[in-house]
Amino acid sequence: MKKTKEQQTYESETLAVLAFEFRSSVQSESERKIKRRLRDKKLGPYDQTRIDAIRNFKDDVLRELSKATKSKFWLNTHGPYADMQDWDLNGLSSHFERKHPEIPKEEIGRFMPYAIYLYYLR
Repeated sequence: MKKTKEQQTYESETLAVLAFEFRSSVQSESERKIKRRLRDKKLGPYDQTRIDAIRNFKDDVLRELSKATKSKFWLNTHGPYADMQDWDLNGLSSHFERKHPEIPKEEIGRFMPYAIYLYYLR
């Protein structure tokens, strides 16, 4: 899916890289990629504090979705295969909006379906 200009934000570009960061040993590589994306797309200077906040958000989402049936946001299995409807998407988004107020609500709303796809459906 190609992103439109209005979807290219500091947070979305950072999350696009961090979404695939599963081990802390690859953090320096991720940070190099983030710096390049931010510079190339003129989205602002690299801010380690901001990157760490976005990384913490992503890690929390990954932990919650990894709980699967033990998560309070798990609704039920909706068929023989994993399905996006197995999750309370609105509940997840609201929870993370409260837990991570430093992340814009729009970015959380955009990231949640992708996170479910990446961490649950795949």
